[in-house]
Amino acid sequence: MGTTTDRLDLCEAVLEVIERKRAETGDETLGASIERAVLESQMKELENEILENPGAIEPWLVRVRRGEA
Repeated sequence: MGTTTDRLDLCEAVLEVIERKRAETGDETLGASIERAVLESQMKELENEILENPGAIEPWLVRVRRGEA
């Protein structure tokens, strides 16, 4: 799974399985932690890609430090 497209396809498939199982069981919380982990990893990857090559939006980017109080 080296390409971004492959990773996105895999994440999409995982989220579809979670949604299908939720519909089958009626449990809206089923797979919530997996769903959160998938979405957080995708957001982090997107954030890193933008920071590495911001293009035209560079003037509007502000780095946010996470985990600091």
